[in-house]
Amino acid sequence: MAAKQYDIIIIGGGSAGLGALGMAQKFGWKPLLIDKEEAHIGGDCLNFGCVPSKALIHLAKQFHGAKKTSQFGLDMTGKADMQAILDYVHSKQAVIRAHESADYLRAQGVDLAIGTASFVNENTIQVGEDQYTADKIIIATGSRPRHIPFKGIDQVKTHTNESLFYEMSELPEHLLVVGGGPIGCEMAQTFRRFGSEVTIIDRGERILGKELPTYSAILTAQLEKEGIRVVNYASLKEFVSSTSALIELKDGTSETIEFDVALMAIGRVLNLEDLQLEKAGIERDERGKLILDDYLRTTNKCVFASGDAAGMYQFSHGAELHTRLLTHNFKSNFDKKHDARHLSWVTFTQPEIATFGMSPEFMKKHNIDFWQQDQDFGRDDRAIVDEYTYGKVTLYLTQKTFWNKQRKILGGSIIAPNAGELIQELTLAMEAELPIEAIYEKIYAYPVASRINQQTVMGVIEYDKKN
Repeated sequence: MAAKQYDIIIIGGGSAGLGALGMAQKFGWKPLLIDKEEAHIGGDCLNFGCVPSKALIHLAKQFHGAKKTSQFGLDMTGKADMQAILDYVHSKQAVIRAHESADYLRAQGVDLAIGTASFVNENTIQVGEDQYTADKIIIATGSRPRHIPFKGIDQVKTHTNESLFYEMSELPEHLLVVGGGPIGCEMAQTFRRFGSEVTIIDRGERILGKELPTYSAILTAQLEKEGIRVVNYASLKEFVSSTSALIELKDGTSETIEFDVALMAIGRVLNLEDLQLEKAGIERDERGKLILDDYLRTTNKCVFASGDAAGMYQFSHGAELHTRLLTHNFKSNFDKKHDARHLSWVTFTQPEIATFGMSPEFMKKHNIDFWQQDQDFGRDDRAIVDEYTYGKVTLYLTQKTFWNKQRKILGGSIIAPNAGELIQELTLAMEAELPIEAIYEKIYAYPVASRINQQTVMGVIEYDKKN
């Protein structure tokens, strides 16, 4: 059986795969896109992640805002109609899917192969009975929710993000969220606002363990204010019935939690097991991740990884970063190394937590000297009227220079409503290596929320003048 020849083969039709496809089309290459199922083109972000979750969060904000009006005379009662909510979510997915679907891609002249892909040799892929070959292959197979076979789980009504947005047609009376990461926190708050009782159990000392401890504490306080119970240092031991879970606490004691639906948000695993990587000379490390060099190449130099499959970070815009790197290196005589120092991410709770750039841990490890500036929102006029004076900004900057106002931003975090938007000018300043003078001299419309960025920078400059 002769293998059909392509310039590039892309395994996976999610954010990374579609980005790579766009790159190939830009170069005028002949690409083949492979995905297991036509319905899953668009990947986790469109089908099970970013898009449906943000649609759900959008509606939850409306519920929350409506309930708060009761103190001003408008009485709101009732709970969410989950089927109507899911219909809304699916309608928004359909708008985006119109240009991220098998039919759309075929209409654009893209060759698709639907089925499970596996390597035959170093540059040949098999799908069903057909084989395809290319000088370049990109693994963009994504990730899926981690599954742990807890005792008794078969008798429990559980969801992951892959089923939540399709099968939860009735609002739970009590939702048990297992895991205090971004997905767990976002969905916990969302369903509490829809009217469910919600408990989060998390094994760590705090939710969102990758964020600053003070930020985790602020978010915890806001979630508890809305009536969500957060239990840290809590390990799920087993489900003792279809509606009760046994957890073990830090002090060794146990507690039984009653619920009717459980959301399992306990991490993700990479989709690599079907690829038969060994036939292509592609090696993995002791954790099962692909061994990659600084250019996203596997141990087979014809094969690259992008997106979640690269095993670095699980963001759709992380796939975009990989696509840009590969685009440059495939067409340039001077290869660039992978560099995620400017990457940002947002947890879309309310308040949001947005983090960007280099962390203190990274800078200390690499002997990068930095200055930390913290700023609260207590005297910010917009925060006062919009009720988020609990907010906080943390910036990491270069050390003071001989010239005033010349420090540069290295990274930071913000916790506040719309923090993901507030960091955008800061990330631009960081990437462009602008001195903080640019923010200091800027005239902001009053009272836009991003004035807090200038207030933070002014605090640095005032300190420098005194010291």
